[in-house]
Amino acid sequence: MRALISIAAVIIIAAALHSCALRDDETPTNSRTTFVPPTSPDLVMVNLQFAVIEKDVNNYMACFVDSMYSTRRYAYVPDVVSQIQYPIFQNWKLSNEKTYFTSLITLMDANATSNVFFSNPTLNTLADTAVYDADYLLRADHQKTNVAKTLKGKIRLILSADSRNLWSIHKWIDFKTQDTDTTWSVLKANFSN
Repeated sequence: MRALISIAAVIIIAAALHSCALRDDETPTNSRTTFVPPTSPDLVMVNLQFAVIEKDVNNYMACFVDSMYSTRRYAYVPDVVSQIQYPIFQNWKLSNEKTYFTSLITLMDANATSNVFFSNPTLNTLADTAVYDADYLLRADHQKTNVAKTLKGKIRLILSADSRNLWSIHKWIDFKTQDTDTTWSVLKANFSN
């Protein structure tokens, strides 16, 4: 009888120890994001879309020219109305891109929608330069009540290959397609400080 009690006690203790060793799955500390080495111009567009969707500043900035590997410098040309309305565009640089995107995602809830859709795309590539034109629809569920959350217009990106043969954006031109459109430039201007 003692042997049965001892065996039962061992089983209970073993079960208790085993259950203590089991834990719930932990949330990963590193975020999982999508970034593909941009070995062609179209992959830059994929990376740009995923950077917006995943709200990833590092991947967003990796879509732009890196002066360590290219002689080209970044330039942003806002739509004509925004160019007049927002003086910040007179000296827009990559640091402004980072500030804008960081501010935008800071003013979004973790589960808030952020997405960009490109339609009617054309991509023309010549040697180490490509021109990407498309209509865009951008949705950013931010918390600024005085700024539109849905933006649309036309985008022209000039891309180039650097010394590593990786492609990036070195010029971004934003256009209004209709007078009533609120463009990406408005979002950039309002989140750039």
